[in-house]
Amino acid sequence: MKFLILIFVVIMAFTVVTLPFLVDQYERFWGLESSDSLLLKVFLYLTAIPFIVLLLKAKQLCNNILQADPFCQSSVTALNFISISAFIDFLLYAIGTIVIFKNLLALTLMVAAFMVGLVSLLLAQLVKIAIQIKQENDLTI
Repeated sequence: MKFLILIFVVIMAFTVVTLPFLVDQYERFWGLESSDSLLLKVFLYLTAIPFIVLLLKAKQLCNNILQADPFCQSSVTALNFISISAFIDFLLYAIGTIVIFKNLLALTLMVAAFMVGLVSLLLAQLVKIAIQIKQENDLTI
């Protein structure tokens, strides 16, 4: 687990440092105007914030599972944070699809973020019901 966290930190640091260069190369490759370069960089950094929150809460869920306590209130909270983060990314990509990108890849990312948000919201409700059933079961024994 700690090795995966180290890999995540290294990849995120590399991405944060090289993002301006990658955006410039992207624009040069596709022949885009560099006037939107700053807007694109800001957009990508903004969409990274909810994604990092999402990954941290996914780590918390994995810890709950590894500790053999998946049906606890912290799992519900983590799933709710994941859904909120995914819906924020959905909204950002919806705006980005209209204003910046106007292509199928941005639309695909937007739909994927919506689906992650929806599934995590449903899982949060299922875990909440499972907690209630578990508590009722513990009281009857």
